[in-house]
Amino acid sequence: MSVGASRVVLYVLNAIFTIFGLAIAAASIWFFCQVNEFTRLRNSNHYLLDYTVYWPQAIPWIFFIVAVLIVGVSVCGFTSAKKKSKGLLTMYVTAMSIVIVLLITASVIALVFADNKSTDDFVKDTVWDVYFQSKNDNEVADAFGVIERKLHCCGADSPRDYKNWKADFPMSCCDVYYHGWLEPYAIDCAFTNKLANERHGCSTVAAQYARIAIKVLSAASIFTAFIGMIAVAFAVVLYKGLKIRNKPPPTHESESKKVLL
Repeated sequence: MSVGASRVVLYVLNAIFTIFGLAIAAASIWFFCQVNEFTRLRNSNHYLLDYTVYWPQAIPWIFFIVAVLIVGVSVCGFTSAKKKSKGLLTMYVTAMSIVIVLLITASVIALVFADNKSTDDFVKDTVWDVYFQSKNDNEVADAFGVIERKLHCCGADSPRDYKNWKADFPMSCCDVYYHGWLEPYAIDCAFTNKLANERHGCSTVAAQYARIAIKVLSAASIFTAFIGMIAVAFAVVLYKGLKIRNKPPPTHESESKKVLL
C-alpha cells in the first residue's frame, strides 16, 4: 500500500477512534450523573465512616479516564500521519498499544466485578435509603418522584411499599392523560390503580439500567480497542513505507570510480 493511501486510512481510523472515545466519555459522564442522582439523596449520616468505593461509582471514572487517553492518542495519530514522522509514528504505536490494553482491561473489570450482584445490592441499598428519606423530607420526596417518573417505577421494592403509610399512591407512580388542547392532568392514583400496581420497584429498574449501562460501555470499549488494533497495523505499514521512501539509492561501483578519477 502506498504512503498516501496509508495516511488516508489512518486519518479515517483515528477519526472513528476519536468519535468512539468521545461517545464513551459522554456515556461515562451520563452514568456518573445517574448514579449521583440517587446517592446525593441518601442520608449522609449513614455514610460518614463509609469510605468504600462501590463499582457503580468507580466504573464511570475508569471509562472516562480511558476515553480521555483515547482522544489524546488520536491527536498523536493525526499529527504523525500529517507530518509523516517516523518518530511520532513510533510514539503513536506505543501509546495506542497501551490504550488498547487499558480498554480491554476496563471492559474485563466492568464485566467481571461490576456486572454482578454487588451492583444490584448497591443500587437496592441506595434506593431504600432514599425511599426512607423521602418519608420525612419533602425535597427528597419530590426528587424521588422525579426518578419514579423517569424510570416508570413505583416505590423502592414495589408499589406495595406505599400502602403502609400513605392513603394513595404518589402521583409519580401514575401516568397523565392528554385530552386535545387541554393541559395534561393526573389520573386517579388510588391503591386500586392497575397501572401503578403493575410497575416494578425503583431498585429493580435502576439495577437493571445500571447493568445495561455497564454492558454497553464494555462493548463500546472492546469495539474501540478493535479499531485501535487496525490503526496500529496501518501505522506500521505507513512507517515501513516512509522507511523505504527515505532510504538513499544505492551507489554503483562504476560511478564511484569516476568520482575518484
